[in-house]
Amino acid sequence: MTGITTSLTAACLQKCPRPVSKPNPLTVDVRYGHAGRLALPVDADRLVARREAPEQLETLESSIRGVLATPLDFPPLEQAVIPGDHIVIALDADTPAAETILAAIWDVLALRDVEPSDVLVLQPRSSQPGATADPRSALPGDVAERITWQIHDPDEAEGGQYLATSSSGERVYLAGELIAADLVIPVGPVAFDSVLGYRGTHSVLYPGLSNAESITRALGEGHRELEPADQRPLRQLVDDVGWLLGVQFCVQVVPAAGSGVAGVWAGCPESVFQAARVCLEEAWRVELEERSDIVVASIESDAGGHGWSQVGRALAVARNLVTHEGRILLLTDLNETPGDGLKLIRGADTPSEALSPLKSLAPADLVPATQCVEAADWARVYLLSQLDSDLVEDLFITPLEHPDEIGRLLELPGQCVIIENAQHAYGRIRVSE
Repeated sequence: MTGITTSLTAACLQKCPRPVSKPNPLTVDVRYGHAGRLALPVDADRLVARREAPEQLETLESSIRGVLATPLDFPPLEQAVIPGDHIVIALDADTPAAETILAAIWDVLALRDVEPSDVLVLQPRSSQPGATADPRSALPGDVAERITWQIHDPDEAEGGQYLATSSSGERVYLAGELIAADLVIPVGPVAFDSVLGYRGTHSVLYPGLSNAESITRALGEGHRELEPADQRPLRQLVDDVGWLLGVQFCVQVVPAAGSGVAGVWAGCPESVFQAARVCLEEAWRVELEERSDIVVASIESDAGGHGWSQVGRALAVARNLVTHEGRILLLTDLNETPGDGLKLIRGADTPSEALSPLKSLAPADLVPATQCVEAADWARVYLLSQLDSDLVEDLFITPLEHPDEIGRLLELPGQCVIIENAQHAYGRIRVSE
């Protein structure tokens, strides 16, 4: 198949025997944080499953260039542009290897005599604190200076211009640069998403590159009861926006461990999405026959950072797999100040008490805050991080001040599941038919 490059381990999810009475010691190496590594002592007979991250592409640069030359259901990129075209690369802030992808796209554009000044790299405003990394770092210096890199400001008066009305009757507003472009190339990850089901292709365009009203209206708590492939109105709207804008070509990746890439695709958005989704499901879906007493979830720093968004996604996965009042052990180097939504939790007497103000106020961190509340209300959550212990306790989470404490918790009775880079995973219990 052209337009697709992947690299997956043959058995990312290792299933293990059911418990027996005699101990069978096993050491499991787990990476977490920025460069952390733990050797976890586990009874092999109690280890129900271990989800390892998929392998990274060994030849990432050549793989990207290959899919640009042989896209899925679309001519090679160099045949889609002419000199004088104004091109917008809509770049998702959570894209692994973004600088390598951008450099490869530029090399194709340069072959067609496109001027650097006619290229704009446009990114949605990140919800993560701190400065966003410049994605032009792999470009030649003179080219990087002439290609514009812009963070969209939805609060400006021109933050959204009217595009069209969607099939559901919603007026769609987008950044004017997108509407005026001759070619828009969405670049980003295909990933599980609690609100959209699947993130990817057109989701970088809307609502992040729309106006403030659209972004606020799209804020949601997620749908834990739905499968990722189930229909969701917001995902339908996102795809409508891509169609209304006339997007015909995109570049998408599936993340590996850390900031790595497990697969890359280019071409027609529908074809790219379908191919990437197959890879995502094989690489990151975790399905169990029954809930586990202990879920260990590690979080490595990824392209989107190492913050509460990653913690919230990992907690959502663990909450779906752990027994009621079971234990969730989060391995992180988290050192990010909680946002407004998480601060609401600190003022509550119980986790569930925070749900009502979260829904009514809809802070920017509504999704991770809700994920934290739901996990803490269901199970006992333990967090290894760099945060102050009092702050962690205020969130109804038990702080772990030393990695050795993980080993002692793993000595407690019950079945265990280990999920590495859990922020990328999706977990569910199989339902008997």
